[in-house]
Amino acid sequence: MTLHSLLAVYNHPQASKAYEDCFAYDDPLFDLVAEPIVHDATQAILCAMAAAGMCVTTAPPPQIKLEFTNNLITVMEFTGDDLIIELTYVDYSDDGFNMYRSTVLSPDEAALNSQIADDFNGETLVPLCNKLLDYFLAPPDKFWVRVSIPELS
Repeated sequence: MTLHSLLAVYNHPQASKAYEDCFAYDDPLFDLVAEPIVHDATQAILCAMAAAGMCVTTAPPPQIKLEFTNNLITVMEFTGDDLIIELTYVDYSDDGFNMYRSTVLSPDEAALNSQIADDFNGETLVPLCNKLLDYFLAPPDKFWVRVSIPELS
């Protein structure tokens, strides 16, 4: 599998009001406009970004870039300064989401801060909708996401 890339907009102007304070993305490949990254998943991304010193959870960036793969060789090309989140399949929920455990792998300080938070609050479980998993042949047991803030032009 290759590295897939999405730009997600916080409070996407075409997103449903139900997904206010969430990231959402467009992808013409799957004919998607304002596909939401649900509240819990948005919060997990923001907490990881805050742990990495990229933002504070109360002031999200207007746009983020998500690059994801289930190919470990591709992940090994990322640098130690990149915010990398590992997602491990846990279960399928009754409300139609694939539940994944979210673990921050890098940078080191973000991984440590995130682990301390998990020790106090419990592990971070992230619901992922089936649309996001359309990029894979089947929901992967494990995949990795690199999160960055693109420069706005």
